[in-house]
Amino acid sequence: MIRGTVAQRLLLAIKDMALAQQAASEIFAPLGVSVVFLGDDVSISSAFQANTRPDVLLMDADLAGDGFNALAHLRAEHPNVPVLLAAAHPTPELLRRALQAGVSDVLSLPLQATQVQAALQQAEQQRQQWNRWLRRETGALSRRASEMETILSQANDGLMLLDQQGRILMVNQALRHTFDLGGGDLTGHPVGQVLNLPGFAEALAAAEPLERYEVENSQGRVFHLRLADLPSVGRVLSLHDVSHFKELDKLKGDFVNTVSHDLRSPLTAILGYVELIERSGEVNPQQSDFIQRVKASVHATTGLIDDLLKLSRVEVADLDEHAAVDMNQVLANVARDTQSTAQDKGMTIEVQVAPGLPAVVGSRTQLHQLADNLLGNALKYTPAGGRVRATLREKDNQVILQVADNGPGIPLEEQGRIFDKFYRASNTQADLPGTGLGLAIVKTVVDNHGGRIWVDSQPGKGSVFTVVLPVANRH
Repeated sequence: MIRGTVAQRLLLAIKDMALAQQAASEIFAPLGVSVVFLGDDVSISSAFQANTRPDVLLMDADLAGDGFNALAHLRAEHPNVPVLLAAAHPTPELLRRALQAGVSDVLSLPLQATQVQAALQQAEQQRQQWNRWLRRETGALSRRASEMETILSQANDGLMLLDQQGRILMVNQALRHTFDLGGGDLTGHPVGQVLNLPGFAEALAAAEPLERYEVENSQGRVFHLRLADLPSVGRVLSLHDVSHFKELDKLKGDFVNTVSHDLRSPLTAILGYVELIERSGEVNPQQSDFIQRVKASVHATTGLIDDLLKLSRVEVADLDEHAAVDMNQVLANVARDTQSTAQDKGMTIEVQVAPGLPAVVGSRTQLHQLADNLLGNALKYTPAGGRVRATLREKDNQVILQVADNGPGIPLEEQGRIFDKFYRASNTQADLPGTGLGLAIVKTVVDNHGGRIWVDSQPGKGSVFTVVLPVANRH
């Protein structure tokens, strides 16, 4: 027989050691096959080491027993190592399980030379086919990995790949340039030592996706940092330059502040002179009606300016505060402040809070605006004698605020637009004052705090606004 047409290294796992040794000397040795015996205290997985890895495994069915699942796992890890099964009495059930486990062939005991030779030749052909396929696929994967690394390294946004222990796998040039990391090899370094950013170590320890985190480099550029899970690898850190948007936000804020100030002065003068008209002498009913209309228009315009200023401030990505906020206290303060408005309309405000509610991290001012706008909105649109109910509770590490009223409700087809700027529902009374910015402010505040908001409403039955905010990290 021509040497090389059968496997050269065979791992022999037969329960009867005397039979195994006899087969090695009488069958495998003449075929030029080197045999490694599996000892009683060595598992098959342990025998598959790099220096002793066999070309083929011949296993006694008695040793397989209930280990066919483990055998299938072994085949998945070493697909280019064919497995032969030897059985004294191959049953249909044994053949079925062997096929499911990926066994190449089943041999009858005692082993016969011609049968073994044919099986080994077939196993060797199978092994070579697998090796050729693996080389081809490995080369293709290597090329794709090299292409991907080139793309990532040349990307404009900063990128860093981390393993599951937070060690650096890859850093592209943009991130190196952003933080002046130089050109040295950073592979294997803990990312917390390389990027010494305020609060970054705590964010990494939280082992949660990081969506809202801004950093500033030594040149004064502002970057939005994101940290996301990368299954089976670790995590990916990305940087996006938002300096231009920060500048635009500042310009917009300056513009709104300037225009608002320039508008407030003439409006204040108009209101003052209108009030002087009434004091300077008697006016007829028509003149009095005109004066009241001017006052109402001035107050409406002033309210619009105030809402525009509030919206401009909360639309800035940076929160003006980062504090632990007790939402129970915020809701209690807002309910107290709106109590007089409710009494004037003959309405009742019910507040129900859960004990031991965790804090929310964010802006106390913005969260007060959120609660104030929701309660104020409910009081405004609920008719006299109605009821407003506000509740606070915790669920799944989130604080949930709900504000319910028994007002006119919102048409179903319009509920998707109520958080748009200047939008008011079509069933709103024409004489009811409002700018259409209150809920837009609420939505922006919720977004700033990484939360969610939605409405459940039926026309004629009222509305329920639900706000979900993540709680402070308790670790």
